[in-house]
Amino acid sequence: MADGMIGYGSTIRVGRGETPTWTEIKLVGDITLPDEQVDEVEITHMKSPGRRRQFIAGLIDGGEVTVPMNYIPGSVTDTLLQELKASGEEVILEFTVTEGGTPEQYAAFLSGYARTAPIDDKMTAEATFRLSAKIVTGP
Repeated sequence: MADGMIGYGSTIRVGRGETPTWTEIKLVGDITLPDEQVDEVEITHMKSPGRRRQFIAGLIDGGEVTVPMNYIPGSVTDTLLQELKASGEEVILEFTVTEGGTPEQYAAFLSGYARTAPIDDKMTAEATFRLSAKIVTGP
């Protein structure tokens, strides 16, 4: 068995509505999965053991995810992202790493959609999603 894998076949989908209608974001490049960060809350007091600062885990910040892609003006992906940017609607962002992998879902909104059209290279875009909650499914 190999000690590593490539991410080929990974997908990102956007779910809209109460019973989600799913749209795959097409022509995605390298995917960086969410890196949720746990805030630290200082609870030091006058009798903290060993004159050491004390901390507890605080709230979890879902952070942001930037999705790089090839840009095709007017495509289904472009139209979707333009609509999400204009509406500010909350969606479900779903990552599936490798073909047949287990999906991870997050509540999110599109906070940015940047597009480029260079003279001598492919057109690209980046969609930035702000994550607010991990969605846990199943038992």
